[in-house]
Amino acid sequence: MNSEKTKSLEIDTNFDLKDENYAKNHANFAKNEEISKKNIKKKNRAIKSLAVATSILALSTIGFGVAYGFSESQNHSLRYSLENVYEKNFYNLLDSVNTAENDLSKMLVSSGSSYQSKLLNSVAKASNEAQISVAGLPLTQSDISDMVKMVNQIYGYTSTLSEKLSKGEVLSQSEMDTLEEVYQNVLKLKNELNSFARKMQEGYSILDESTFNDDGTTNFTNIISQMSDLDVKYPTMIYDGPFSDSVVNSKVKGLGGANVSREEAKAKIEKHFKNLTSLSYQDSTKGKFETYNFRAENSNNETLYIQVTKIGGHILTVSGAGKSGATTVTEENAKKIALDFAKNNGVENGQVVWSDSLYEDLYLNIAPVQNGIVLYPDLVKVKIDMTSGTVVGYDATTYFTNHTARSLSKGTLTKAEAEAKVASSFKIIQSRIVLTPLDYNREVVCYEVEATKDDNTYYFYFNAQDGSTENILKVIKTDNGSLLM
Repeated sequence: MNSEKTKSLEIDTNFDLKDENYAKNHANFAKNEEISKKNIKKKNRAIKSLAVATSILALSTIGFGVAYGFSESQNHSLRYSLENVYEKNFYNLLDSVNTAENDLSKMLVSSGSSYQSKLLNSVAKASNEAQISVAGLPLTQSDISDMVKMVNQIYGYTSTLSEKLSKGEVLSQSEMDTLEEVYQNVLKLKNELNSFARKMQEGYSILDESTFNDDGTTNFTNIISQMSDLDVKYPTMIYDGPFSDSVVNSKVKGLGGANVSREEAKAKIEKHFKNLTSLSYQDSTKGKFETYNFRAENSNNETLYIQVTKIGGHILTVSGAGKSGATTVTEENAKKIALDFAKNNGVENGQVVWSDSLYEDLYLNIAPVQNGIVLYPDLVKVKIDMTSGTVVGYDATTYFTNHTARSLSKGTLTKAEAEAKVASSFKIIQSRIVLTPLDYNREVVCYEVEATKDDNTYYFYFNAQDGSTENILKVIKTDNGSLLM
């Protein structure tokens, strides 16, 4: 499961929002739903994702909710254009949810593995498109994460079941029951979105309702956050590598130092992104992490949204999308760019533990290594545009949440003893010592053994002190990457 062999799946929430036939007249757009819907077209290009949830990546992947305020003296056409973008993305989200609800309803009354697999693939595709639309709405960081997590789970679950059906297997009653729960929640979301759409027909302005209240929220994000508050008991899925989104601490442990000013945060960005053509402050985020949020553009015509922590002035997240074009950066150079970027932002002794490529982007998970032990709780995610070598995705929230001084022992279990615990019918690929986040907020040093059997890949985790089995993960391959369950 090293950087050369392991592939992963992560949801990326940064997209190309081109729409050649989008409505030119905002006034008519708000008054006439039928005209609006005819003008809303599918995206020409979507950066597909490695799913977490969240990843980048998931957040993975990760976009910022940005609220814009304009004075009456400013150009009204700019205001209308921005409102149109928001409305377009909202109606695209509604279209994706309608598709998912329709196909799930058919799935629950259908028979035949081939047709069921086709329906589940359609639901997964609609979920992926919903992520694109969510990223284009003015949501706060926490609200966009909640919504993306919801669609990630739907995507991951339906993709996994589709893969199972494609192998000739049938769905269990438990899986069908979970799909029923998914359907009921998607139906609820569909109804709420349609109700909100009627408000928009009556003149509701997303732009006007996206100014910040005293508590750091906006009226628009409050509505959306209620829509994404759904409850489905999914199987445990770990996207873009095991433990990629583990949070073993309820409080932030890894931030230290004095508070920085907005100008100091801006200087931090300029230090790490040398080819910026513009950099503007957007807003701030309160909550678990307090950040300054910026919008940047570079000479490669790439737009980035960047969060810098107020404590210590660390770059916390970067969200953007690379441009299509010829790949000019090698994988080796991209890994060096990612490692250097993480190191310059406080991640010491980092090592690439997973990598995967999708289109012109390379996705990497970086973990610090202490005394030869890979620290899974402190993972950092990075996405590199292989056409320009730019860091267009970065997520250090898990690192700064969990990272702390630890006294770790490698235990008494040897590599040979760990591998001997795996049945002889498996082929051992590699083994290494890792710090593993487990249930009940435990961190346990384990031997991780990667092994294969019957074209399936498994990861075994044995307690390095007493040899007991702490966890087993299996790779579930899909058309869009791999999940670990």
